This record gives sequence, structure tokens and C-alpha cells, in this order.
Amino acid sequence: MATKWKSIISFTAFFLGITLLLSGVIDSVYLLSSRTSWKAQIREAFEEDYQNTGEFRRQMADYLENFLGMATGGPLWGNVYREYYGYYDDYTYNNMEGVYAVESGTGDWSWNFSEEYPNEVAEAIGGYSSDYDEYGGYEYGDLEDSDYSSKEENKKRAERYHNAIKDDKNILYKITYNDGTVYTNAEGTELDGAGMTAPKDYNFLMYFDGNTVKMRKDGKDIDVYKDGYYRDDSDWYVPGYKNFTVDEETQKATVTIAAAKSPKLYIKGDYAKDSSKQLYNRLYWIEYNQRSQKGRFLALAASLALGIVLIAVYLILRKDKKRADRWIARITGKIWYEVKLILLLSALGLVLFHSGYWWDDFFMRIQFGEFYPGIFQELFREMFAWTGGVVGLFWIIYLFVNDHRCNQKVWKQSICGHIAEAFRAADLKLPFQRRVVHRYIPLIAVTGVLILLSGASLLIFCLAGGYEIVPLLVLMILVVLGAVLLVYMQMNYMKKNERLMLDTGILIDQIKTVRDGAITSEIQVQPDSDLAGAVQDLNDIRKGMDTAVKEQIKSERMKVELVSNVSHDIKTPLTSIISYVELLKQEDGLPDYIRDYVQILDSKSQKLKEMVQDVFEVSKAASGQLPVEIEALDLGKLLRQTLADMSERIADSRIQVKTDIPEEEIMIMADGQRLYRVFQNLLQNALQYSLDGSRIYVNLKTDGSVAVASVKNTSASEIPADVNFTERFTRGDSSRTDGGSGLGLSIAKSFTEACGGRMTVETIADLFVVTVEFPQIH
Repeated sequence: MATKWKSIISFTAFFLGITLLLSGVIDSVYLLSSRTSWKAQIREAFEEDYQNTGEFRRQMADYLENFLGMATGGPLWGNVYREYYGYYDDYTYNNMEGVYAVESGTGDWSWNFSEEYPNEVAEAIGGYSSDYDEYGGYEYGDLEDSDYSSKEENKKRAERYHNAIKDDKNILYKITYNDGTVYTNAEGTELDGAGMTAPKDYNFLMYFDGNTVKMRKDGKDIDVYKDGYYRDDSDWYVPGYKNFTVDEETQKATVTIAAAKSPKLYIKGDYAKDSSKQLYNRLYWIEYNQRSQKGRFLALAASLALGIVLIAVYLILRKDKKRADRWIARITGKIWYEVKLILLLSALGLVLFHSGYWWDDFFMRIQFGEFYPGIFQELFREMFAWTGGVVGLFWIIYLFVNDHRCNQKVWKQSICGHIAEAFRAADLKLPFQRRVVHRYIPLIAVTGVLILLSGASLLIFCLAGGYEIVPLLVLMILVVLGAVLLVYMQMNYMKKNERLMLDTGILIDQIKTVRDGAITSEIQVQPDSDLAGAVQDLNDIRKGMDTAVKEQIKSERMKVELVSNVSHDIKTPLTSIISYVELLKQEDGLPDYIRDYVQILDSKSQKLKEMVQDVFEVSKAASGQLPVEIEALDLGKLLRQTLADMSERIADSRIQVKTDIPEEEIMIMADGQRLYRVFQNLLQNALQYSLDGSRIYVNLKTDGSVAVASVKNTSASEIPADVNFTERFTRGDSSRTDGGSGLGLSIAKSFTEACGGRMTVETIADLFVVTVEFPQIH
């Protein structure tokens, strides 16, 4: 499959999978945030019989309360209002929002009641409510001034309420008081509470006999009271419990209510006055909402399952999705940053404030101190009620983050970015001192503006007498925005200062590095750094020094090569001289003085041969071409062997050699032959230049990680200061004529370093100390 199609499939799977999962999660959160447990919601949604739901039980209990009030002449306000809105539990409220307006044919989701019916309820309620608005809500009147407890007013309201609901045949009811029928819509039916019989198609019967309630469903009696006491989790809120009794007036009333097994939608055409309209139909909508809730849960499960499958496809092709992200980022990167930010904030505002009346109620309650624990929960649920808006906001945020992730410096494609870049370019042209000082100016300006705006808003608020909320909100917004801007600028200023300090530290460290001789490394800082010029100057100095050192090294290497070449060229004639000297030594009959000359020629030619060989080896060591065979060896054993080989010369001298060499093995990695030559040269040097009758000390010590061998002797002559004795052809006393070449210590140091060790020379007055160090192995 082509890479392009893999990217398209991967991103499509990711987009659809996240959309479905997020929609499902939002719906789940919306459902779970209700006061009704999610288990109860699922159980009732999948209940086959709507009469087994809690909403049906609450509705029947409401009917009973209303009808008892109508029978005894009591008030109806609270119960009628609750009946119309559906007893504000979560099951009812959730589903009222999602009921399809079948009767309108518009295909839109709307409330489950007609606009005309609330007016009838308002008429039934009478003076208890006013100004019904287009959303189906009420603005409460002053209940204390109304004739709330008037029997005559209550009767009028009961009659109006009866007229409003009597044509809803999903319930049949009969209300009696003192054995006389007061209200009924069951004329000509077989409804009989005392006999517990109901007409056909009505399978639920409730009968209140003045003290207790009897219920029968599908021909079977229902155990209403259980153990006889009412509790919060009891199924039925009806009189008759031991702790839920009625007064004497209510005991004179009986109420019979029958509920249809399959509720229907009842519509009445009052064409003489108005158009057709739905009736109360409360039981119909309970059943409809229950079926809708079941479909909603099934759709939710399908959405989550399909979303998981698509996310699995995305995970398999997740590497290809990165290409799609980069392609999308190239498109979004061409859009001005301010436009993207406005779109993001607008989407966020739409999601948060799409139901403005909830926020109005929220702030009103805060203003008047009417706070309750569930207010934030209701506000949270309302914000998550708009699933499409929340999902759209998520994808806008995703594009915004993806733009930041894939596009470097997104601020460059913005108006503010271009302005800031122009100011930055102008700032870089200023000297270092003025540039640092100028950074304070924006902070001072923003602080001053913030103080002025805050003072002006506070003045407006005071002049308004403290009663206007708008100036206070303006004050709060200005203070918050100004504070955020001030904090941002302060953080930006601190960031620049931190960067300046870091660059200063880098510059100081580089100066120390150059001082210590490490001039090969170059430091880099951002081109817009305050110290960019100083860093560039230091790098130029480093380059100059590096060039000079390389030239010097080149010159030294040429000298070494010259010496090596000359030494090589001398070897051929020197070999001839030595050969002819050997022939002369074998001649018979030579005069004695001639033999003395031959002996001198032999001694000097051998000495010259050793010098040429030493020079040749020093040149190879200096050029890194000295062959070495590194192996593990016992340094103590090597020292003892060297001393043993030189025992005759030590015995012939007038110098004593004192040793301190441990018997146990001290293992190092080195070339045995080269290191033998090192200690041979050191001992030979010490024997040759030590004071007669003095001692030479040969020591070997270790700390477990480094082996240190030292040779100490007292010089026969004064040791000059500031002389590097390891330089080639360097002698302690330039007036000496003892035949030394000045290469012994140079060879020793070169061989030591070629083997991976370190050799140092230290002089303390006439004490000459040579130390050789190697890493110890175990």
C-alpha cells in the first residue's frame, strides 16, 4: 500500500475513532454526573415495562397527591407544577431534552410537550404563576400576596386542572369525597377501586380508601408498604405507612387511578379557538423517553466499540499518521496565529456559554447567596450536554497543538510576531549596555497602564454607587488581563536574563579553557544573544591561537623529520667507519700509537652509533610511529631485573642504591622492552650524575589504582632552575664533557608515554626526582 494512502487511512481512523470515543465518553460523563446512579439509569432504560420504572411510580404518586388535594379542597400549586415538568429527576429531565417532535414533522429535537398546554396549566393554577415564556418556564409571582389557602380559589383551580387533563385517556381517575364523586374522566367505564377492577387495556390500578393505598398490576396485588415504614429508598411515596398518615378530611376521600398498558398520544383540535394541540400525555412520554433512553445507551455502546476498533487501526498505522499531522500543520501554519487563537477562544466560548440562561442562573445564585452543593454539578452537566460542540472544540484544540508541535516558532506567522521581530532587530543594533537597560521600559509601561485602567474602573464603580455590576466586571477583567500580561512580560524578562547569565557562563568557561591551552573547541550562542559579538570575538582569538599552535607543531614535526632523515643518512657511512675500524683492530704489526688511535676511533664511533640510534627512536616516538607491544607485566619484577642487569656498573661506582619494591605483584599494561629501556636510562643517568658517596633511592608504591615508581638521587653539581630536562639534547650542566648526549630523559619520557604512562621530573635544590606512573590492573 502506498505511503500516502497509509497516512490517509491512519489519520481517518484516528479522527473517526477519537470522535466516536469522545462522543461516547461525553455522553457517559453527562449521564454519570446525574443524581441518579448509572446502574439505575441502565436498568430502567432496558426495562420491558414502563410501569416498572421509578418515573412511573413517581408520576402515579403525584397524581394521587394532586387528586387528594382536589378532593379535600387543598392547594394544587406545587403538585401541578411538578406534574407538568415531570418531577425533576434526572431520568425525566435528560429525556425531555432528547424527545423527537413527531407531531411537528420537523426532524428537530425539542421538548416533549406543545407550547399550548402550559397555558392551560397556567389557567388551572390561576394566580400562582405569570409570564410564561417561550422556553416553558415561569417567573414566580409574589405568593405571599395571593389568596393561597382560599377554598373557593382552590376549587376553581382544581376544576381548571381537571378540564385540562381529563381528555388524556392514558389515565382514568375517579375522585370521591364523603361518598360523592367530585371529579372523574372514567364515565361509562368499568373502573371500580373498591372492587379493584379496571377497564380493558388498563393493567395498572391504584386505589386509596381513605387510609391506605392498594395497587394491582396485571391482576396481581402489589406489596406497597413492605415493612410498613417509609424511607428515602422506598418505591412508593403514598399515604398509609406507619410514619406517613393523613388528616381526618383526607380520610373522607377515595381516589381510583388506572394507567394504560400501552399509552397513546392524545391530540385535541380546538379549531374554533385555535389549532390542534397535544394533551398532557405524561404516561406516553414516560414510555417514549424510556424507549429513547434505551436507544441512546445502545448507540453509546456501539459508538464506543466502533471507536475502539478504529483506534486499534490507528495504533497499527500510527507512524504513518505523523506524516498526515505534518501535512496538516503545513496548511495551518500558513494561517495567521491571531486568527487561530480567535477561532479557539470562540469555540471555547460557544461550548461554555451555549446555554446562557444556566450561567445567568449561576451568577444570580452567587449574587444572592443561594448556593447549594449541586450547582456546579448542574453547570458541568449543562456544558457537556452539547456533545457536538465539545467534540468540535477538541479538534480545534488538537489542530492548535499540532500546529505548535510541528511548526517551529508559530509566532513568526502572526502580526504580533512581525512587530516583535522588528523591535528585536532594532534592539540588536543597540550597544550591549543600552540593550539590557531598555528591557525595563515595557515592564514599566504595562505596569503604569494597568494601574491607570484599574484606577479608572474603580472610580467608575464608585461613581455608580456600587450598584452596577458591569464596572466591577470590567475592573476584574482588566486587572486579570493586565496581571497576566505583566506576569508574562516578567517571565520573559527573567528568561532573557537567565539566557544572558547562561551565555556569560559559557563565555567565562571558554576563557578559562583557552587559558588552560584547550583551544580546539568553539562555542556557539544564539545569533540574537546579547553576547553574540563577544563570543564571536573570542572564537576569532581562539582560531588565531589554534592556527599559531598548528604552525608551531608543524615546524616541530619538520624538525623531527629532518633529524630522522639525517640520522638515517648518517647510518650508512657510520656503518662503514665501524667496519673499517674493526678491520684495523685486527691488523698485526701496527705501532702502539696507531693502535691507540684505532681504539679512540672505535670508542667514538660506537658512541656515535648509540647517539644516532637514540635520535632515530626519539623522532619515531615524537611522530607517533614507535612500535610498541602492550602486555600485562609486573612492574616490580621489571625494576628488580633492571637493577640486576646493571649490578656490575652499580658495584663499580661509588654510589649506593637503596630499593623499596613490594614483593607482591603490581600489574600494569605496557611494552616490557621499552619500559626496561626507560628505567635503564633513569638509573644510568642517576649513576652518572650523582654525588660521590651519596645514595640512589628506587621506590615502587601503589594506591590500588595507580602504580608509581620513582628514582631519586643527589646531583654532584648544582641543578639549574627552570630547565626542562626531558627536552631533547638538554643537559643539566652545559659545560660537562662526560660524553652524554642529552637524550636519556627525553627517550625515557617518550617511551613511557608511548606505553600509556606518565613521567615527571622534579628538582628540590640538589635532589633530582623522576616519577613514572601507570594505571594498575587487577
